[in-house]
Amino acid sequence: MSYWMSYWMSYWMSYWMKNRYVASITVLIGVIFIFVFSYASANFIATKSTIAPKLRTMDFFDGKFNSQTAQLINNSRFDVIVIGSDPEAITSAIAAARAGEKTLLIDKNPIVGGLFTLGKLNMLDLSVAPANELLTKGLFLEFYKNINKRTSFDVKQAQVVFEDMLANEKNLTVQLKAKNIKPLIDDNNRQHKPRYKHIDGLTFLDSFDNTKTIYGKKFIDATPDADFAYLAGATFSIGQEDYRNEQKMMAVSLVFELAGVDFPKVQAHLNSDDDPYTGADQYSAWGYGKQMANYHPLEDHVRIRALNIGKQNNGHVLINAFQILGVNGLNPEELTVARRKATAELPRVTKFLRENLEGFENAKLVGTADHFYIRETRHLDAEYQLTVNDILENRDFEDRIAFGNYPVDVQATVLEDGDVVVGNPTQYAIPFRSIVPKGFTNLLVASRSAGYDSLAHGSTRTVPIGMVVGQAAGVAAAYTNQEDINFLMVVQDKLLTHIRNIQRILNKNGADLKKIPQYDHPIVTHWAYEGVKFLRRFALIEAGYENNYRLDEPLTQDEFRELCELVASYSRVPYKIAYPPVQEKNKPMTQNDIINFLKANRLSETDLTAATKNYLMEQNGIISRDILYMVIYDFFKAKNKLS
Repeated sequence: MSYWMSYWMSYWMSYWMKNRYVASITVLIGVIFIFVFSYASANFIATKSTIAPKLRTMDFFDGKFNSQTAQLINNSRFDVIVIGSDPEAITSAIAAARAGEKTLLIDKNPIVGGLFTLGKLNMLDLSVAPANELLTKGLFLEFYKNINKRTSFDVKQAQVVFEDMLANEKNLTVQLKAKNIKPLIDDNNRQHKPRYKHIDGLTFLDSFDNTKTIYGKKFIDATPDADFAYLAGATFSIGQEDYRNEQKMMAVSLVFELAGVDFPKVQAHLNSDDDPYTGADQYSAWGYGKQMANYHPLEDHVRIRALNIGKQNNGHVLINAFQILGVNGLNPEELTVARRKATAELPRVTKFLRENLEGFENAKLVGTADHFYIRETRHLDAEYQLTVNDILENRDFEDRIAFGNYPVDVQATVLEDGDVVVGNPTQYAIPFRSIVPKGFTNLLVASRSAGYDSLAHGSTRTVPIGMVVGQAAGVAAAYTNQEDINFLMVVQDKLLTHIRNIQRILNKNGADLKKIPQYDHPIVTHWAYEGVKFLRRFALIEAGYENNYRLDEPLTQDEFRELCELVASYSRVPYKIAYPPVQEKNKPMTQNDIINFLKANRLSETDLTAATKNYLMEQNGIISRDILYMVIYDFFKAKNKLS
């Protein structure tokens, strides 16, 4: 090698000495060529990174191709259109695209990830079966592995993971920053019965405020509030009106970001404080409830609970604990007021943390999430409404598309109320019918606003469950297109042929749908279970994480009266309830108290069911809750019948 290098160097030196002019021109041309090539290459790379984003977007197609191609994109027909950009929408779109369907994901947000990225909710609420088996599999498990199975993930990493998952699908187009998305409804389509609605397409405004029209075969609304389905005419209950006749919604939270937290010190404290409900791992920490109970906010209708702390790659932590109550999550003006309150209160919260919590001595508030964590708004009127009894009785369904077992966690709606953990299921199934809106042939709702009653929603609202439901929606949309059927045909198929095929595809893609084991659940066979169910449906009693209704404990006269009054209020009964005078404060209910209560309302023990009467008459002293719950149930049953 050295010989040939020496030879050529000698040759060119000799040539240059003899032909200096020609050699100099050659060198100059070479230098210019190298400069131009380098500049062009750099410019090409820069241009490519600017005009060819990772995600295939309609804006990219409009700007890059000629007008004829742009017009084709503008008025194109997609096989599946997913509205939304939250994790549930992402799994819906990916599932449909992987099944070979030309799929569009469209949303108003500027980035994908929704609650995980814009809301910065980075601590995962996992559903894990008794055998330590993750119940939410498929595409959620794929995402979970891509974030390294962290209990609290890095928000920026999650965004990159979602973008990569979407970009890898050749059949998938993503359109973000789409404003004013509206459905195009065909109410008179001859191919469908008049009582059913069929969506033809949608219109939206692009980033230049140009109106565009897109047509599709199947539609999946995976927006948190089911906005698209609502505009299409699907019916919903709002907040807690399905059981309390009030449109109150659970508190909204604003996740905030702190720098300077000594996470190892936090871990050490929470893992050694002898509180079974606090703790920490490598990425997450939860606790400080007793300390936070001493915080007194200056803003009205705000509070802070025990901290959920999620670690970020830059050393910061995200805190999910700050609540604003009495907010309608569908009202932008109320959310603006809530943001103003949070902005004023969070510096005071940070100061309290520095002064009172181990590991927070140097904490500094460095930011808040772009979006609120809104827990509840609409609840779809679906082909089947999943109930709190379905969840707490660990019910299975033949048309199962997902599993869950997160506790039925109902956050307070007003400052005077506490949070309620109604119960803790072992495993339940979500049926396909619960994502099919009544009256629609080609629309599904795959978000927290799907067909779950507002108490059941306390469990199903968690994002991992929603991501599995989203995948099922995408597969169902693709399958029904390929079979040339609509969603109602799947629901009405008594032989279950179509749902079995959908389940088979889901299982092939890792969903692991199988019959739920027979879990022991003693409360279901308890003689007073009807009374428990009656009060539980109003969230007036709770079993907590341990599923303990404390049925052997007493109730005071005041507590008994409060339960009766709340049932009457929520049920809007057309009569007033009479109560004997309270003899003494905090006096437990006795047999005589019950008999006198019945007499005051022109009833007697004969109006009770046989079992309730027998248990009541056997008690000579203080009456336990199981009997009292049944007395309340029998009382309202008798009074409603009489009225």
